[in-house]
Amino acid sequence: MKKTILSVLTVAFLSSFALFGCGDSEIKFGTAAKNSKYDEFAGVMKSNLEREGKYKLTIVNSAGSAANVRNLNTGDIQMALAQNDVSSDAYHAVGAFKGGFPLHDFAAVASIYTESCHVVVRADSSIYKMTDLVGKKVSIGELHSGSEQNAKQILNAYDVIGYQVQSLNYNYDEATKNLINGSVDAMFFTGGVRMPVLVQLSKQVPIRLIPIDEEQIKKVMDNYKFYTKMVIPAGSYVGQNEPVTTLGIKTLLVASRTMDPEDVEEITENLFKNANSFTPILPGGDVISLENAVEGVSIPFHRGAARYYHSKNIKVKTD
Repeated sequence: MKKTILSVLTVAFLSSFALFGCGDSEIKFGTAAKNSKYDEFAGVMKSNLEREGKYKLTIVNSAGSAANVRNLNTGDIQMALAQNDVSSDAYHAVGAFKGGFPLHDFAAVASIYTESCHVVVRADSSIYKMTDLVGKKVSIGELHSGSEQNAKQILNAYDVIGYQVQSLNYNYDEATKNLINGSVDAMFFTGGVRMPVLVQLSKQVPIRLIPIDEEQIKKVMDNYKFYTKMVIPAGSYVGQNEPVTTLGIKTLLVASRTMDPEDVEEITENLFKNANSFTPILPGGDVISLENAVEGVSIPFHRGAARYYHSKNIKVKTD
């Protein structure tokens, strides 16, 4: 009987070591919907890691940032992408996470690129400015997504709240299908410029991007420190002939604190060693670099990532 118990404990220990220690480790990686920029990034990272034969990356599609940080804290995934603002809110139990316990079981690995807030309508729509959304059916993003949080904050800056729009929590696929058939009038997407789902949509039906006005950009940036002013360049999507002013949010690569620091250090090294492989999918002007990776990150860094940065003479905050 004692031998049986000992065997069971040994197997459990070895299984745990296989997941979080060195060796041929499986890493469950949280992204967003399929055809999202998160999903695209994870695909490149998966190829880079698995080419070395040490780590197996399993991509887990989710509602996005808020779902990812929650899944990291429950142990359902080990790494993910998440918006900087959502990560901070979760870590400090404010904003959408107010009233709950602070989620401290995840940490930063690197800042990757800046996402842009897209407000999309059909080109034949009567909507030309944000205030035209009043009385319309608007997809604000999937429940517990960064898009949803950004949409609410932007609409609030225009004093467009509650009953003034019919807010719908559609995922990317649902939102685009309903925009095409006219069941929704507009949709909010937060993601890297040239989002695959929007590129595909713009090839199916003419679309227009709605700009955010300077007054509201300033208002949002004054209220929420994580935003930056962004411009979606002309030609980012089919038929988009003019640049569009909007707001941006940094995207972070984050990891569970239960991950072995040695594994996270090696994965961080792999990220920068293969930085150029991400360039084709990053928004124009964004690059993965040591300088950009540690700038403006709102939560502490994982000890493994900190080890890598220390080897490059860069100091970062850890808990």
